[in-house]
Amino acid sequence: MSAKPAHGLGNRLLHFGLGAAACVLGYLFLLNLQPISRSSPTAGVIPVLVLAIGTGWLTAYFLRADAIPFATLGLTAPQRPLVRFLMGLVAGSVLTGLWLVIVTVATGATLHLNPNFAISSFLSACVFAFFNNVGEELIYRGYAFVRLAEHLGEVITVVITSAVFALLHLQAGLPWLSVLTGVFTSGLVFGATFARWRSLPRALGVHVATNVVQEATGLRASAASILVPVFPSTAATAGPALLAGIAALNLALAVGILFVGRRQLASIWRPNKSLERTRGR
Repeated sequence: MSAKPAHGLGNRLLHFGLGAAACVLGYLFLLNLQPISRSSPTAGVIPVLVLAIGTGWLTAYFLRADAIPFATLGLTAPQRPLVRFLMGLVAGSVLTGLWLVIVTVATGATLHLNPNFAISSFLSACVFAFFNNVGEELIYRGYAFVRLAEHLGEVITVVITSAVFALLHLQAGLPWLSVLTGVFTSGLVFGATFARWRSLPRALGVHVATNVVQEATGLRASAASILVPVFPSTAATAGPALLAGIAALNLALAVGILFVGRRQLASIWRPNKSLERTRGR
């Protein structure tokens, strides 16, 4: 029996949002249990695995309930999701490399090998980033994105989902200026990537790479960092220029992905009713 079309965008998104919130709260609860926390021998992998499984089930449930094919997210074999994911990894690595250039130029920092580097910490960080970003992408660039774009258009949907993405990082305790210039604009890049190619694996690859490369290059210094930047005493004054440079790069990239080289630019702003027509058949 085929699934019935869903009616009432607000109700559907509310139900999806409640399910996503339950997944996130469960993840945070597990992450605060010492035996499976980030500082435990399992490095927080169990909580993020639960998050990825929970959001995966939630997404599949709502896609089926609304008769939306998995191809809408670029998840079918003919769409080569692994290839798209690897392409995203390359693109995200280049982007984070440019962030590193901005940091070193703005602050005068120099990079050195990390004497405390541990391969086990790096591998754990990679696994944690992958499953954590799976959960995030399924929430922000999955079912909810598709349904919003169907009614609001791609551009507005990219902005809305990026704003929610940033707000949840803000409540986690990150400084508001860093959230605005870094997290929000990065969300624009991830959202634009999905909107342009309708490939969740590609957007996931970009997202995972930005986190892993930040760990590896010491932009988030830890035992997982292969390199660590050493900053001069004058580096503290470079904060505004550094953040402005990263924000400008991300914004330019997001705009370029959304608009450059695309046919029928006007359609990017308009609601996409193709799914309604597909479900109505």
